[in-house]
Amino acid sequence: MKKEVYGEYRRTDHKSRVRRRGMNLLDYVLLIVTVVGAVLLLLAYMARYINPNDGWVFAFMGLAAPIFYIVNVALLLYWVLRWRVYAFVPLVVLLIGIGGISSFFRPVLSKHYVKPVAERSLTVVSYNVMGFLSKGDPLRVSTMRKTVSFIDSLSPDLLFIQEYQSTPKAPSREIDSLLAALPYRVINYRVSATPGHGWGLAIYSRYPLIRSGHVDFENSTNSALWADVVIEKGDTLRLFNNHLQTTSINSSDRDFITTPEFIQSNHEEKKERMRNIVRKLRQNYKIRAQQADSLAPMISSSPYPVIVCGDFNDTPMSYVYHTIRGELSDAFNEKGHGMTNTYRGFFNLFRIDYVLHSPEIETLSYATLSSDQSDHNPVLVRLKLPEIKSGRK
Repeated sequence: MKKEVYGEYRRTDHKSRVRRRGMNLLDYVLLIVTVVGAVLLLLAYMARYINPNDGWVFAFMGLAAPIFYIVNVALLLYWVLRWRVYAFVPLVVLLIGIGGISSFFRPVLSKHYVKPVAERSLTVVSYNVMGFLSKGDPLRVSTMRKTVSFIDSLSPDLLFIQEYQSTPKAPSREIDSLLAALPYRVINYRVSATPGHGWGLAIYSRYPLIRSGHVDFENSTNSALWADVVIEKGDTLRLFNNHLQTTSINSSDRDFITTPEFIQSNHEEKKERMRNIVRKLRQNYKIRAQQADSLAPMISSSPYPVIVCGDFNDTPMSYVYHTIRGELSDAFNEKGHGMTNTYRGFFNLFRIDYVLHSPEIETLSYATLSSDQSDHNPVLVRLKLPEIKSGRK
């Protein structure tokens, strides 16, 4: 009995000494980092609600949100291990944004089982094919055939293609023949040199497309395309395929940031290159915001349930994503696993391609598939449709 009391006394005495232990230099430095990190994450949360045309700095905060999340989690663990009250600073900030975390990361808490194909289900594929372009295939013929054959192997019911390109050597009629299981299609060539050929967007469907239209964004080669599809008699969905303003970050910019070139460059060169990159990002954040503002009312006023896909060129912590999503469900938030990326660059950090849908539609599964035929990965989603009536109540 005495031994047990003595042991309990030793444990209590140890905790008391830990609490009385003074702050060291590292603690003081990390306390400053904790406050700064919390403020930066709070600013990142605000990026969803502030139009870049009103405050472009917040857009950059939103871009860095995953890094701020990781920093705050690390600081939370540090202060917990140090048994310090400062742990509440990152804890509170992380809890404030708990809803936004699922847009970046969905923990796998249980085994994932593939569900059998449900009645009234659709397989949806959204893919930025980079114009069927490959450095080793200047005519795009071989790349086009490989890419389209890969898409066909996924057996989509609805296919949304961004950066669709038809050329005399790789014409749309050959693409159509390779996608024979999707006989209905609409194409919008935003850039077209000759009739029947060009660059833009395409929607392919296993079901009839009864009407369609497009939005050509002002002073941009990007656009949006919509179409109404009849799944069964009286059951109609409105489909949106979007390709929003690019970041204008080219391969030279990417190499400068992600390779030793950044470290090896002199101070003046580094400053000038970074200033130029920030200028590009800032300008295109503003353009995308205007495009999102024009698309959101079209989506929300649809007389039918909607499926909204495409390359938004922006992260889930952005004004663009928040504006277009509105009350829609994000398939990744519903059935994604872990952390995923759809853009194959910048260390594979960013999810910028989306499949969104009306809340009455259910996500059955979500996946991004690795493909080296583009700088994007295709998004593959299975959806279950409700008993849809013609038009919304």
